[in-house]
Amino acid sequence: MFFPQLMNIKSSDLVLEIGPGAYPYWRSDCCADVFDETSQVDITQFGGKKLDTKGKPLFRIEHGKLPFKDSSFDYIICSHVFEHVPINELTVLISEIMRVGKKAYIEFPKPMYDYIYNFDVHVNLLDIVNGEIICIDKKQTSLHLVRNFSKLSLLLRQRNLFSVDACFPGVIAVGYEFSGSIPLRIIEKEQEFFDIISSNTYFCKRPTLMWQVLNKIHPKRIWKAIVGEKKREFFKSQLLQ
Repeated sequence: MFFPQLMNIKSSDLVLEIGPGAYPYWRSDCCADVFDETSQVDITQFGGKKLDTKGKPLFRIEHGKLPFKDSSFDYIICSHVFEHVPINELTVLISEIMRVGKKAYIEFPKPMYDYIYNFDVHVNLLDIVNGEIICIDKKQTSLHLVRNFSKLSLLLRQRNLFSVDACFPGVIAVGYEFSGSIPLRIIEKEQEFFDIISSNTYFCKRPTLMWQVLNKIHPKRIWKAIVGEKKREFFKSQLLQ
């Protein structure tokens, strides 16, 4: 996650994180994923490491449905997930997020990221324009024409010789906090997609050093480190029967 400062989570909020990978955010209370620790899957899905919830309870998403009752959570975190979800399943995911949660923070790579690295596990190109998620299936683009460049960039990244992540986070990723609804527009033509996102003026910045320091010593974070994460039994009342 590049822009955690964009999340406005109250100390009393119950927080669900969808698709935590190997790096769940400290503030999440439990996690949900289509995978679990026994799943045989390309670890690129999880940021290059095995799925690890850091002790947070993990619940399975089955048939696209979250196993929770309506409005079970105050806040949903869904960071770097949308790029992995088949485009015809995104509307289901969005409806499930808003069904179980009141607010949601969504973050994903911007198109520039995939033009540089083109991870095979990314199936969509996305951006956020005027509070609306704009999406196109990667198969509908000419991304394959720069595949050799992407392979070289990825190789240099793996060797720690090249990385746009640290230098230009606002160019390669975007995050947004949604409340009430999550607008999604699926585009089928590549030129139309790029015409829309080219007019974008929304770019995120990394959190300030002061914010990062305060986040590290947040009282809630210290408390969780002392007493541990909520147990699976805590969420029984939230689960669908």
